[in-house]
Amino acid sequence: MATDTSSISSTYDFASMAALKKGATGTLSERKTAGREAAEEFEAEFIRLVTSAMQKASEPLKSDLLSSNSLDFYQEMFYSELGHFLAQKGSMGVADFITDAIEFRGQTDGEKS
Repeated sequence: MATDTSSISSTYDFASMAALKKGATGTLSERKTAGREAAEEFEAEFIRLVTSAMQKASEPLKSDLLSSNSLDFYQEMFYSELGHFLAQKGSMGVADFITDAIEFRGQTDGEKS
């Protein structure tokens, strides 16, 4: 079974990140694809930061009986993966906004040349 490295499927997938970096220096279509994927990565990180802030806000409500460093670590991993999943689904629209801004900037920069 072949691995699809065209999109980043996980926070911990470093091979896809290297492919994204390589695509950013390729042809115009490769750069557009890389820009879209970078925007999705930004959206995933944004979602992770939001969920992390929500988790920290609810810390006073946590019970000492069920809290541990391991649980906190796995919750962070879960929120990171959740951010990637939601970003790939386009549920928040942050990546769309960034992609549109990049394309608009490219069009206006092209007019100045």
